[in-house]
Amino acid sequence: MDTWILRFSLPRQKPSDPRQLSVLQRGADGGITELGTIAIESRQINLPDVVEEQVRQGRTRLVLDLSQERKVDSNDLAQIVGAMKYASDAGGELIFANANARVLEILRLTHLDDVMAVYDSIGAAAEHFATDA
Repeated sequence: MDTWILRFSLPRQKPSDPRQLSVLQRGADGGITELGTIAIESRQINLPDVVEEQVRQGRTRLVLDLSQERKVDSNDLAQIVGAMKYASDAGGELIFANANARVLEILRLTHLDDVMAVYDSIGAAAEHFATDA
């Protein structure tokens, strides 16, 4: 069963910085193939837009790799919640992997860790989907 990974290329220096989001496919054998990149710019395209497009393409098992997120702010949290809601409403699921201690603490303080699945690795996140099959 394939899982699709959304991974930011580089850490953001400031909130207004545009970023590249890689879309990767993880096959049942664990092999990862990059499918392309999408420019994320807060005023033109954002994370919920990307998730919407991925679900439209039939990619319903999505993992957002948080390894490049040093910290998250209220705008980031709003985008994460919007993306999760869109995926869920469309019959998919968006889960998270590789959050650092600082990001995990913010998720805990905002109680988002109660409503979102966060895994230590991409492999563990893919296992989540394997157990749901």
